[in-house]
Amino acid sequence: MLLGRQQVAAAAPVVQRLSYGLDRQTSQDKYVDQAVKLWTTQPGMSLKNFANSMMKTIGVELNGYGVPLFGWTFVSGAGASGLFDSKAWKVQVNVSKFSSRTIPKTLKDLTVAEVTEVVGTLYHESRHTDQDVLIIREQLDQKKTADQIFADTKIRRDVIKAVAASKYSNPLDADQIAHAKRMFDVMYGAHKELLEFLMRNSAAFEGLDTLAAPTSKLSAAAAHIKTFAAWQSAVLQPKLKQMKAMKSPTPAETALLQRLQLVDTSLTNLMAGWKKVAGVKAPAQADVDDVRDLAADARDAIFDAYVKLEGEQDAIRVEDEIKTAFTSKVAKP
Repeated sequence: MLLGRQQVAAAAPVVQRLSYGLDRQTSQDKYVDQAVKLWTTQPGMSLKNFANSMMKTIGVELNGYGVPLFGWTFVSGAGASGLFDSKAWKVQVNVSKFSSRTIPKTLKDLTVAEVTEVVGTLYHESRHTDQDVLIIREQLDQKKTADQIFADTKIRRDVIKAVAASKYSNPLDADQIAHAKRMFDVMYGAHKELLEFLMRNSAAFEGLDTLAAPTSKLSAAAAHIKTFAAWQSAVLQPKLKQMKAMKSPTPAETALLQRLQLVDTSLTNLMAGWKKVAGVKAPAQADVDDVRDLAADARDAIFDAYVKLEGEQDAIRVEDEIKTAFTSKVAKP
């Protein structure tokens, strides 16, 4: 998942639309069974091989659902343990982020909680390919060309053309169409600003989370504070002005506006607190503590807005189903 979930619990929405892709129980069962098998029988398995095995299991399922050219790649450095890059059409996997306690190498280096998070994250990020195919299909139904869809989404042209050439057993129903449109808006369309920023700056969010810790070093956060300040002034605040001027916002737009306003307020407060300690050789402890608290507030506001984006709500719901099933099956009797 793009942002860590330790800080805030996201309520799973009630979904009534027809299941599609990795939402289907048969796919979830196959995936969880494979994860349980490897976790319980191959403790010495390298994390890269574990991730490869799990992603191959997902790939077989996605191929059966008409999701073309699914792939993944291994990355390193700062950021999330898993991230779907729609432009490259690959899930990026960072095994060094599978644990925050140590640099893990094999399955036995992980705790049950950590491997559960990994199992959920890989499925979550792969779910975004399902979502993009739904979006592409809805755009094609609007008679948009592959070039037009590429211009809007930057999803690989060969993926778009493969979806256009595929035969799907059932047309999209009304709920799936509405779902696809809401996802498009916050991923590629009129309200993409938050997700676009976080996709490009997941390390900045990680830095904000680190700053909120009781023993954090302020100097380590300076670059990340600058990143958030620049985005707030250049993107977020103009966006809020534009949304406030909307004549007839949808319920989803009204809710998004409210959450983005909370993000703006929290960042404004953080920037004010930061000015009291930035460049100060020996800042007052009270000011340092305030900055950490304000960083936590900003982190939580951003996280709350992120997890309530249409695509993230859906992926989190599916992820939580996977984690619940995995936890149940590996629990000792």
